Amino acid sequence: MLDALVVGAGPTGLTMASELARHGLSCRVVEQLTAPSPLSRALAVQARTLEIFEDLGIVEQALALGREALGFNVLGKGGVRARVSLRGFTWLETRYPFILMLPQDATEALLTEHLGSFGSKVERGVALEGFEQGADGVVATLKHEDGRTERVSARWLLGCDGARSRVRKGLGLPFEGSTYEDSCVLADVRVEWSLGEGELCIIPSAHGVVGAFPMPGEQRYRLFFIRPHEDAADAADDMASLTLEEIQALVDEMVPVPARVSEPRWMSRYRLHSRGVERYRQGRVFLAGDAAHIHSPVGGQGMNTGIQDAYNLAWKLALVTRGRAPESLLDTYELERHPVGRHLLRGTDRAFSLMARGGLGARLFRAHVVPRVATRLFGSAAAQRRVSRFVSQLTIRYRESPLSTESLWGEDVGGVSRRRGPAPGERVPEMPIRGEGVERLHQVLRGPEHTLLLFTGLKFEASRRGELVALAGRLEQRYEPWLKARVVVAGEGSPAARVLADEDGAVHRRFGAGAEGFYLVRPDGYVGHREWPLETTRLEAELARRLGR
Repeated sequence: MLDALVVGAGPTGLTMASELARHGLSCRVVEQLTAPSPLSRALAVQARTLEIFEDLGIVEQALALGREALGFNVLGKGGVRARVSLRGFTWLETRYPFILMLPQDATEALLTEHLGSFGSKVERGVALEGFEQGADGVVATLKHEDGRTERVSARWLLGCDGARSRVRKGLGLPFEGSTYEDSCVLADVRVEWSLGEGELCIIPSAHGVVGAFPMPGEQRYRLFFIRPHEDAADAADDMASLTLEEIQALVDEMVPVPARVSEPRWMSRYRLHSRGVERYRQGRVFLAGDAAHIHSPVGGQGMNTGIQDAYNLAWKLALVTRGRAPESLLDTYELERHPVGRHLLRGTDRAFSLMARGGLGARLFRAHVVPRVATRLFGSAAAQRRVSRFVSQLTIRYRESPLSTESLWGEDVGGVSRRRGPAPGERVPEMPIRGEGVERLHQVLRGPEHTLLLFTGLKFEASRRGELVALAGRLEQRYEPWLKARVVVAGEGSPAARVLADEDGAVHRRFGAGAEGFYLVRPDGYVGHREWPLETTRLEAELARRLGR
């Protein structure tokens, strides 16, 4: 029996399959399409996804293939614009404080190659016909391109098969929401205009909104045109093909500076939806990505959210399948990711409604008010922080999850507040630190294990350092391969085995570690548990609770 069957080989399914393989589970991934799609589709890769790509070992290839967005503009009548640089957002505490523009076909190619490094491949031309659940697994019926059918047994079935998900339909789960009436057109084209290259542009007008997103290549852009449905009442139906002349006419009507389009690679009409499921898990079947939630492209969140769904679930499946954790651990996938999907649907729905609403008032608001407000809004550092944190997905947190726990007792020490450190359920920030072969904290976290960070505190007895290093070694040996343990030593100049040198104490202060304590970090980079002071018996009990005895 397989450990897992993944249905769908888009970014979500490929991340799911490769993560399951990295965690040591046997897995097959099937895809109905006989060949990868050559279309660019999803374009924006956000900071949190780039951190995941670093963990997977593919971030450098992604950066080489993609293009960093240098700025964000709101362009008004007469070419007046509000601009925000998209570089230097140091408050994000990440190595990747930017948006990478990388077409989805390139992202899928990278993830497919990564999957191949585990000896796995996508089985194309294979469709899910149906499935049945039992007490110990799922039996799925697959239909191959040549008409042959196959029955496959797997412990878990992962539905990563997009908006028309057969897995979701097989579960009988409603895909609740609506379809927008507005007319939507996209085109990947060369654009010649005076706005420069490499910058995102939002252009509100009386006729709707244009979005221009830079792509790899000279003067290449993805153009989105969203118009109120009454403006497009005389347009061709959604299935009709587009011509470059139609795209140029839309540009002439809606872009307030001279612009010429040419060299089209992809042009399409489409309808946008805002839909989601109420359940991400039913028995031994799970939904992730577009199979669970679809929404407008506002903010470039969709593909990133699906990748993070998979990243959240895979390590939990590994622990349960290998008998290290109870099956109830899997309930935390829905508890943690469903609120993220729901918040995303609400946010993108509000933004889309504002951009595409018809009526005289909405048209005047877009054409005359939005550009003026944007100038003031994006001039505010506080507003820039809010927008960048939302778009980057770095502030997603699971504070209400049963996996997010802490025990803080006693007094703060050394003028450092323990509660100012990253709380349980929050992402671990990136920081410089020196260890064997590492210079940054996220390099320490790389890999499929939990990471235990034992802090010495800002002042400690020299003998205690050795005791903590010995403790780290014993715990690693006991829980191999599920745990790695490192001692963060304040004032240390040179790293050593299992030692991270925090020479100036900055990491201790950021984590609220004035005194001796510990953080237990989940494989997906979020804080699972923190505790002060450090008591070995309590630490061992916490590890046993999470990783088995």
